[in-house]
Amino acid sequence: MKFRTYPIVVILLSFILVLISCNGKETIAPKEAFRGVVLYPSDMRSIGADRLIDILKKADINLIGIHSNTITEDLDSLKIYLESAEGRLLTDLCKENKIDVEYECHVLQEILPRSLFDAYPEYFRLDSNGVRTNDLNMCFSSEQAWLVIEKNITELVKWIKPTTNRYFFWIDDSYDGFCLCDKCKSYSPSDQALIYENMMLEIIRKVNPEATLAHLAYASTLEAPKTVKPQEGIFLEFAPIGRNYAEPLSSDQYNALKENLGIFPKETTHILEYWLDVSMFSNWKRETWNKVPWNADYCKRDVHLYQDLGIDSFTTFATWMLHQRYFDLHGQDEAVEVLKEYGSILKGK
Repeated sequence: MKFRTYPIVVILLSFILVLISCNGKETIAPKEAFRGVVLYPSDMRSIGADRLIDILKKADINLIGIHSNTITEDLDSLKIYLESAEGRLLTDLCKENKIDVEYECHVLQEILPRSLFDAYPEYFRLDSNGVRTNDLNMCFSSEQAWLVIEKNITELVKWIKPTTNRYFFWIDDSYDGFCLCDKCKSYSPSDQALIYENMMLEIIRKVNPEATLAHLAYASTLEAPKTVKPQEGIFLEFAPIGRNYAEPLSSDQYNALKENLGIFPKETTHILEYWLDVSMFSNWKRETWNKVPWNADYCKRDVHLYQDLGIDSFTTFATWMLHQRYFDLHGQDEAVEVLKEYGSILKGK
């Protein structure tokens, strides 16, 4: 009798262990793909944190990227917002509702102040006329400039704390703002940007060892780097500004993306699109505030193209759309419905 029941006991115990193991795996749900929007602090202030989070929840949005661009809403204004009662409420509500928060910012003019130019022109780029200028970016080969940047970035990451550990500290917003000095001129714009990002990641990881940092493929850096290799922890952020949304990605944009995916891991690649960017569709003129030319079929087509390449992390600029003035001009209900369609496309509904 004992001989006959022993295998049954073993089988039962094994079955129980398998169930426990399976149940344990089921409790560790995989991280959801990012479905995000990028907003200015002024957008969020205009409608309030409670209202914004309610809108995002209804649209299945699980990521907010807060944008700073030096020119109209700089890092100081971002910090003031985050430290205000409204900013603290926003971060609390995001945590409560499992919405991640990131910061997508052009920072270079603020972490290497232009006021240093008179005393230290060598910190700044040499233009095509052979003249040092502090208009855009920097001399990416200047070791002394990097000492200034490290000091300022170390302070910056004390209060910019993305919940994803993904950092977005972009170079200046320009098509032609790179250095042509003897040390830099052999590097393409994308290579110069990657030199900057590799150095930046080293600095950030002294404060946050879990940090990763975006390489922004955008405008003059859309093409893949040619000679500089990304450090581990640099991920691709592909932002095809200036495209025609009635058409798929152009062949140049698509080929640039494919080339970049040969250098950066597709698993960490992030898409930054402009499907809902009222500021762009208004030519960044606040007196205009055009209605976003939303077309769900165009967005779905684009998302499928990106997903077919193995990409599952998305945000779109929605600056000026989730704003009280836009609601007054074009209707809150319609804006919210557009956002819900966007969230549904990304969720695969």
